[in-house]
Parts: sequence; structure tokens; C-alpha cells
Amino acid sequence: MTSESKLASTISGTRRIILEVLLVTDANAVTLAKQLGIHISAIRNHLDVLEAAGLVSSRHEHAKRGRPKRTYFLTDSAHTLFPKQSARAFSLLLQAVATSLGVKTSTSLIRQLVTNLWEQILSEKPSGTLKDRLSRVVHALDTFGFYASLEQLEDQFVIVLRNDVFDEAFSEVPKDLADQFYQEFWNYLARILERVQIQRREVSEPGEHGYQLYVVERRE
Repeated sequence: MTSESKLASTISGTRRIILEVLLVTDANAVTLAKQLGIHISAIRNHLDVLEAAGLVSSRHEHAKRGRPKRTYFLTDSAHTLFPKQSARAFSLLLQAVATSLGVKTSTSLIRQLVTNLWEQILSEKPSGTLKDRLSRVVHALDTFGFYASLEQLEDQFVIVLRNDVFDEAFSEVPKDLADQFYQEFWNYLARILERVQIQRREVSEPGEHGYQLYVVERRE
């Protein structure tokens, strides 16, 4: 069973939508009720079911006014339900190439793989301002399964990726090969966007998954 069908068979309807919202951002029951247009008591019932199933957890956060609010986030088990563009076969293949044919061949394979992947993710090269180009890329990444969003912080943009579609592919691959793949993958994006620098950072907040890409336009 694929990850996508596993998600569909385990959770459907409103509960699936709640999981997808929480993949993008942690949220409290009031926020979820407003976003989904559902009465808060119904949202709380759904959250109780998801929490009992081990797919959602919660923490209390202090609010500016009133009592602390209960914020919900996805558990590691819930993250395994979301789509991964990967397979064990690819993981084993990459290991075999690196072991038997050497670093040079595996590097060439990774670069070709990255090129082919970006040709699937992005149908045409984005144009316009940096924000326009990033918006197009983020939409493409989101469609591919990264659950991506775009934020702007002063003079830089941040691409937030809540679902790493490749992590299962590298579960049994040597770390240096996995690191090389990610470096090649995001370096390719920098070339697509042109005149930018991209820095990848892991998220560190409790309950958060994925990572962030800080994008700064180069001044020439």
C-alpha cells in the first residue's frame, strides 16, 4: 500500500483535512474551527479521535489574553501517512552504485536524477520578480507533496517545507550520499531562480517537521 492510499484508508473526510492543515502549521481548536467552517465542539471531537489514534498531540501555549490555549501538532506517526516520492528500491540502487562503481559515478547519477526530478516538478522556468518566481516554485513543490509555503522576513524569503518527500529513499543510504543529493537538489533550484543564495535549516520547534529554505537575492 502506498503512503497516499494508507492516508486515505486510515483517515478520511474532515479528519484528513485537519491532518493536512496541521502539516502546514500547528493550530488550536478555535483556529481550526474557523478555517474549516465547522463548530468548535465538532473539531474538538475530531481532535480527540486523532489524538487517541496517536496521530495528533498537543501542548499548552500562553496567550496574550485569557487562559493558555491548547495547540495541536502532528506526531511522527501521522507524518508517515503523507506521500513520499521515494522507494526502498531506489535506496538500495544508490547504495549499490556508490559501493561498486565509485563516487564519481554516483555523483553523476545523483545529478541526472536531480535534473529529471526538477523537470517533473517544474514544467517551465519561472519568470518575473523574485517573489513571483518563488511563488511559482512553491506552488510546484506543494503540488509534488512537500506541503510548501512561502514567508517573507525583511530582505529574505523563507520556503517552509513540512513534508520531506525524499527522506524514506535515503533511510539506508550513507549520510554523505544523502547530503550530496539534497545539496545538488537545492543548488539546482538556485540555478533555476537565478541570482540567489539558498540556505537550508532544520526546524527546531517542538512538534514541527521538515525544514526551511532561506532565499536571499544576490546583489551584483
